[in-house]
Amino acid sequence: MLLDFLRLIFDWYGLLDLGVDATIYFVMAIAGTLFFLMKLGLSFFGGDIDYDIDTDFDTDAGSYSIFSLLSIVAFMMGAGWMGLIARAAWEVDPLPSGFMAGGFGLAMMFLAAGMMWGMAKLNSEPRPDLKTAVGKTAKVYMPIPVRGEGEGQVQVTVSGRLRTMPAASVGEAFETWATVRVAEVRDDGVLLVEPVA
Repeated sequence: MLLDFLRLIFDWYGLLDLGVDATIYFVMAIAGTLFFLMKLGLSFFGGDIDYDIDTDFDTDAGSYSIFSLLSIVAFMMGAGWMGLIARAAWEVDPLPSGFMAGGFGLAMMFLAAGMMWGMAKLNSEPRPDLKTAVGKTAKVYMPIPVRGEGEGQVQVTVSGRLRTMPAASVGEAFETWATVRVAEVRDDGVLLVEPVA
């Protein structure tokens, strides 16, 4: 059955006998499959091609797009092959086969977008909770000027990891390697530090 199907779709005149829609499905299936294999091959060799249309969604895992090149390729591949199978193997009429192809193509597109979102989520680093640094002692990593004259940096444990964070003083200046205490966290993420009591 598979050989009959392949023989039918690669027979150009036989394909034309099925209708224009079958020819369009054939072109979509072959083009989508070739782009998919090319992207897969490039990813193995460290290269990548992708293009996002302005439909990014921001999530905790970063931003991702439903209409990336990969999801469009997935739509073409899914709709093309489903349309071809419906027309050539199952002998479905053009209109229902169009709905089947469109539905399957959309499912493949959302599946590809979901997979990209899942991979981005796996690769993303959880956002540290800066409030966990309040009350802890920190080492000055870059000198901190007196209050209102700029920022320096401190090394402090935030959410269980030692991090270098921007810091400003609530009073006096601090030299490098001085020990300070984190008193507060500003809305912009800068730690306000004070002398250790």
